[in-house]
Amino acid sequence: MRALRQFAQGGDHTSFYRKVTRLEMRSYQYLVDLFLVHRKEIKHPNPQMAVSFALVMLISTLIELILVDHDMKNWQAVIPRDDQPLKSELLRSFLRYLGIEQKGS
Repeated sequence: MRALRQFAQGGDHTSFYRKVTRLEMRSYQYLVDLFLVHRKEIKHPNPQMAVSFALVMLISTLIELILVDHDMKNWQAVIPRDDQPLKSELLRSFLRYLGIEQKGS
């Protein structure tokens, strides 16, 4: 995935790059729309912007941790070391930004 991403970003004036960007944006908008099915649960004053921004934060974090920095030793001091606590913290930050209370919290 890292190589594909670098290849696509390397030619920002190519038709391939434009096609990849369109597909990414279409998939991203689809995700936003899926979350907005639960708009009534979102307490943020602007649910569409909130879902969009929360997804950007989540996706950017995952890209940084998984694709950009393949040596997780650099991050071990500031993020959970195991996948499950990391997953829990990402979920908590995502839901809290939207103003959604987690069940059992």
